[in-house]
Amino acid sequence: IRRQDLGNQHPDTLISINNLGTLLKAQGKFSEARALLTEALTASRQVLGDWNPNTLFCISNLGALLQAQGNLGEAEPLLREALASRRKVLGIQHPYTLISMNNLGHLWRVQ
Repeated sequence: IRRQDLGNQHPDTLISINNLGTLLKAQGKFSEARALLTEALTASRQVLGDWNPNTLFCISNLGALLQAQGNLGEAEPLLREALASRRKVLGIQHPYTLISMNNLGHLWRVQ
């Protein structure tokens, strides 16, 4: 519905695409989730920019999906980017920055 009403690159549409990708990941539908999360990240970078908090969610969510799939080499650069960007944009003590620290630490633990 958002795609029809707002268009593919409207910020609210991008949030919905990212959320649906995250839901599909939780359901174990990894290939469908990856397609949507990649779409959301690519468009968010173009429309919102690399430093936008919604883009940072997309980066983090795609990294988490890749980690869940066992693609640790692909996941790590995204999780590192999410952490570095959140530190810069949100600060070191922001809850989302701390979540990014945890996500990267978890990846390192399973490597």
